[in-house]
Amino acid sequence: MSRLAAAGTPFAWLLLTPGMLFLAAFLVVPGILLVMLSLRDVDGMLMMLPSYGFSQYIKVFTSAGYLDALLTTLWVAGLTAILCVLLAWPAAWLLVNTRSRTWRTVLYVILISPLLTSVVIRTFAWIVLLAQNGLINDVLRKLGLIDSPLALLWNMKAVIVAYVQVMLPFAVLPLATSLGEIPASLPRASHSLGAGARHTFMHVILPLTIPGMMSGAIIVFALAAGSYVTPLLIGGRLQPLLPINIYQQALQIANLPLAAALSLTLLVVTAAVAAAMSAVQKNWERRVYGH
Repeated sequence: MSRLAAAGTPFAWLLLTPGMLFLAAFLVVPGILLVMLSLRDVDGMLMMLPSYGFSQYIKVFTSAGYLDALLTTLWVAGLTAILCVLLAWPAAWLLVNTRSRTWRTVLYVILISPLLTSVVIRTFAWIVLLAQNGLINDVLRKLGLIDSPLALLWNMKAVIVAYVQVMLPFAVLPLATSLGEIPASLPRASHSLGAGARHTFMHVILPLTIPGMMSGAIIVFALAAGSYVTPLLIGGRLQPLLPINIYQQALQIANLPLAAALSLTLLVVTAAVAAAMSAVQKNWERRVYGH
């Protein structure tokens, strides 16, 4: 490998060329076209005009409905990220501390298997569970706990529950990686110096897993902020979420410039939040590891 690296930069650029061309063709160019589309003006019939301007962005940032949808989307994505990180801790701890290689493999298969299933199938499974004639209401009625079906579907709580189930593996894997990188000697050294289990966890284990928690939170936040299939099927089209508004503008109303402006707004805001979280993560790593 060192001989190949010493061969010079042109060889390295030659290896990067296919990937860079692919990204340019399917990421950079569509992004530029999306920006240009978002600047197009439309007439009263939503037909695109040859002129360009910022009318679509003005509409986005002066409309209380779109701003409320943006804030609600960020709030739901942030809450989903927090819940996923909290629920990921026991699962990641079990994965790392399971001594049997067979059982560890089984646990990893159980964790990753939902990712191999289409998100549409998983979402419809939640509909089967939460519907008025679904499994949960049916069991509660048979147990005599309720007289009439509960409204478990078509609300934001159901959306958050489905989000957490869909996104949880993305929080478990980075956290398990951070836990696996902690040397076994560190907890033993803490105990030998008189620290209890709680003190060891709070001052030794937890600080070293902050990077994994932040990585998982960033991934979950970004995925939840841009998802529209799950909230559309679980919560309904009236939920104040920006991805649903984008879907409606693009495919139902056919106002493509406004849909592009909403998409870019969500992309920029999500990227800014993710960048801020990443900066916090890097700052924490510098404080803990000293570099």
